Amino acid sequence: MRLPAYFVALALCLGPLASARAQEAVVPPPGEEFDTTRGMAMGLGARASAASTSALEYNPANLALARVYHIETFVGYRPQSTRFEFGAALIDSFSAPVAMGVSYRYLLGNGQYGQAGMEGRVGLAVPLGDAFAIGVAGRYVSFTREGPQPEGDNRGPYAEGITFDASVRVTPIAGLHIAAIGQNLIDFGSPLVPRLVGGSASYTIDNVFTIAIDGLADLSTFTFPDGSLRPEALLGASAEFFTGEIPIRAGWSFDTGRSIHYITAGLGYTTSEFGIELSYRQQIYGDDDTWLMLGGRYFFH
Repeated sequence: MRLPAYFVALALCLGPLASARAQEAVVPPPGEEFDTTRGMAMGLGARASAASTSALEYNPANLALARVYHIETFVGYRPQSTRFEFGAALIDSFSAPVAMGVSYRYLLGNGQYGQAGMEGRVGLAVPLGDAFAIGVAGRYVSFTREGPQPEGDNRGPYAEGITFDASVRVTPIAGLHIAAIGQNLIDFGSPLVPRLVGGSASYTIDNVFTIAIDGLADLSTFTFPDGSLRPEALLGASAEFFTGEIPIRAGWSFDTGRSIHYITAGLGYTTSEFGIELSYRQQIYGDDDTWLMLGGRYFFH
C-alpha cells in the first residue's frame, strides 16, 4: 500500500528534527574537579575566599592569601555509584615569597558506570601587595568514563593530558575579595574537563562570618544541534560561620546545562595544630546523587 505524499513529506521533515532532539537530550556527565571539604560544603566553592588547599583547587591566586604551611588528606564516597576517591595536598606560602601548592587525587570507579582515573596539580601564586595577587596551576589529568557510552554522546569518553588554571584576586577593602578565574584553559574536547571562565566575590565580617557568590560559564561541553558550542552557566551561593573551633557551612549550586541543583553543608573541628572536616552534597533535582567527603588538615605554621 502506498502512503499519501503528505505522510512521506511529514516523515522526511520530522525525521531530522527527532534525531536532533534525541542528540540534544544526551546530557554529559559532570566534570571531574578536585573538590576540597570546604569547597564541597560551600556550593560552587566560594572561590574568592578560598585559601590553603581550597585555593589550589578553586583560585590559585589565593595561595598567597595567608602565610601557611598545611598538609591535607581526604577520602570521598558516592553511595549511589559506590565510587571512592582519595588524595592529599600540601600548601606552603610561608617559606618563600612565592606561594606554592601540590596535590594528587585518585578515583576508584565501580567498573560499570561513572568515572575513574587520577589527577595531579601544581600551583604558584605571587602577591603584589596586600590587595592583589595572581596565580596559576598546572594540572595533569587522566580520566575515563566507565561502561557503555550514551548514543549520540561524542564529547569525549576520556581525557588525558596537561591543562592549566589561572586567576587574579583583588581585595579593595578589608574582608572583600573579588576574583576572576579561568579553569582548564586547554580544551580536551571532553565534558570531564570543561573549560570554565568566570568570577567570584566574598565578604567576611570579623573573620567569623563569610558570604560568597560564584558564577562560571562552561564554554566547551554543550553543543547546538548544528554542532556549534553552546555556553552554559554554573551558579553558586554560600555562607560560613566560624565559631573559633567549629566551622559551619552551607551552600547551593545550579548547573544550567544539566538542570542540576545541589544543596551542600559541612561541619568541622579546628585547633591550632589540626583540623577535621566533613562535607555533604545532595542533588535535589533529577538523579538522587549524594557525595560525602571527610578531610583532615595538619597545620605546621
